[in-house]
Amino acid sequence: MTDINTEPREVRSTSVSVTLNAKSLGVDAFIKLEETREFEDPISTVDALLKREELAALLTDQALAIVADTAKTVKEYIAANPVGHVSVHPVAPAPAPAGSQAGAVAPAGTGAPAVVAVANGATAGGDWRNAPDRFDANKTVRYLSTASYSTDQMRFAAAQWLAGQGFDSQLFDVWDERGDAEQGRAISSVCNVKVGKDHAYLVPADVVKTANGGNKAVARAKFNHDGSLYFYWTKEAEAANKYGALNPLKAGA
Repeated sequence: MTDINTEPREVRSTSVSVTLNAKSLGVDAFIKLEETREFEDPISTVDALLKREELAALLTDQALAIVADTAKTVKEYIAANPVGHVSVHPVAPAPAPAGSQAGAVAPAGTGAPAVVAVANGATAGGDWRNAPDRFDANKTVRYLSTASYSTDQMRFAAAQWLAGQGFDSQLFDVWDERGDAEQGRAISSVCNVKVGKDHAYLVPADVVKTANGGNKAVARAKFNHDGSLYFYWTKEAEAANKYGALNPLKAGA
């Protein structure tokens, strides 16, 4: 593996190109928008990635509006000028196959049966609790207690999610935040996923390091209503991942 983490680089401009295919709306057309943004003062790599993400989102919204308008115009023309029989309809995606234990409740505890059951689609038990949200006093974070859904199960679920994203899960650490919640402290998520301290050098420091030098979360998790975990990248990590800054953590890198 190559060490790409020296000091945060400065960026003076960023460019985004967005191309959308309108076939899903019944129109055989492509819409392409491009824009370059210059920065008066140089900014860091991560800030540039976030700016690019914002610009990409703006261009995507604009492209979607153009695609929708184009599709509407074409469909109105087809309706007014029928030639034979034309049918425009969305194709429904096939549902993912259910796990062999879907609908079952996973046994409590930290042993292999509980972990294997969750891996095969079983949901967790029912000891639901609520913790105050660290960032919003008007909200709470709903979670399954550590007694009914173990830290081992959480780590296994995180490893599965990371592997599904193409990453080597052994390069990450999983922090179970529910211990704080069970002691009455506020949390923002039930789980924080961080790049392991021995591997943080592989990616830009401003993606994985806090201002005081500690490792910060690159992904977090919350419980779905069925007891499964929903993992998601932080905003900075999502941008870094999209533009390749996390590639050294990929499996086989």
